[in-house]
Amino acid sequence: MSINKLFRSVILLFLVAAAPLAGHGFVDEEIAEVTRRLEANPGDVDLMMRRAILHRAHEDYAAAKADLLAVKESSPRHSEALLHLAGLERERGALAAADSVLARYFSMGAGAPEAYREKARLDADQKRGRAAARAWLKYLSLAQQPTADEFIEAAEAMDASGDSSAARLTVQKGLERYPSSIPLHRQAAFEELRMGRKTAVKERFVALRERYPKLRPRLFHEEGMLWLAGGQPKSAHDCFERALASLEQLPATKQGQPGLKKLRAEILKLLER
Repeated sequence: MSINKLFRSVILLFLVAAAPLAGHGFVDEEIAEVTRRLEANPGDVDLMMRRAILHRAHEDYAAAKADLLAVKESSPRHSEALLHLAGLERERGALAAADSVLARYFSMGAGAPEAYREKARLDADQKRGRAAARAWLKYLSLAQQPTADEFIEAAEAMDASGDSSAARLTVQKGLERYPSSIPLHRQAAFEELRMGRKTAVKERFVALRERYPKLRPRLFHEEGMLWLAGGQPKSAHDCFERALASLEQLPATKQGQPGLKKLRAEILKLLER
């Protein structure tokens, strides 16, 4: 794939993720523009792929599928179209169809890292825990820049498959790549709590609050939620009280920020339990 095509694919995948947050106006404009270009260049595979991804961002699965099928008809061995079609079928809940499409993708000899991520999610959706864990391991071994969230998703799949040691190792590798990732530290603390290492959990959050003093309220809240999930209501209550105290130490202008107001309301609700 050329650098320009790779860059376009990255931008379009960003649109898929950002569209629900940003609204669909920009995507609508892009779809209209690509449609105009297709009218002048009917059958252009690259343009049909671009519009399919945009339709997917717009959550118009029928239109996206129509474009992807048109790409397949024009270019039967277009592996990228098959991979997007598998993801599309999974997102709309057609898991058997997604399985069939992904099988065709692999039968062609294609093996992009993203295909193993798609397989892992499809396996997880169908409660095939061990297969999901294996697919995540394959994805992480091939991907150049797996995200912190993907390391967490992989660890959760490994936990679900019963392989807690692989889950811990996956989180550790994630932290080696993203040492400042709070979600990864939270997952590491969860793994420690599962092993009964309560002191290690406390020490991890103490170190995080020292490293990120501005995040103290959120980190106390995170720790409290972890203790709550682990069946430690007293420890959870103590953390929620300290989270509230940390919030009240902030300047009034900070406390009025929407995110912190929402956090305060959630903490107060938890303290009422």
